[in-house]
Amino acid sequence: MNDDDATLRDDEWDTRYFGLISELAVKNASRYEVQADELLKKRVLKIEFNGANIEFKLTPKGCWFYTDDPQGQRSTNSWVRMGWGKSTKRRSLPNYFAEAEASIILDQMG
Repeated sequence: MNDDDATLRDDEWDTRYFGLISELAVKNASRYEVQADELLKKRVLKIEFNGANIEFKLTPKGCWFYTDDPQGQRSTNSWVRMGWGKSTKRRSLPNYFAEAEASIILDQMG
């Protein structure tokens, strides 16, 4: 395999990943709003998605997500900086929820 093949494969994965995030953000907008409200109140949110468990934890400047997928037998974690303000986090969280779910979908696809 040469570098061009690897770059093409990376570009294809990026296109699928970011397209999936956009699709999920639109499709689940109202659910993500409810989740954002709950996370902002409780600072921790646990959900189940496609058989995997996802836990979100707010930090003063951002948010973590941890996944545990018994089906895919894979665990992931990610942190993103969102800033200090509640309103900034409220705007950023729906896309972050979509990112977590897209990661699970792609991991399960192999």
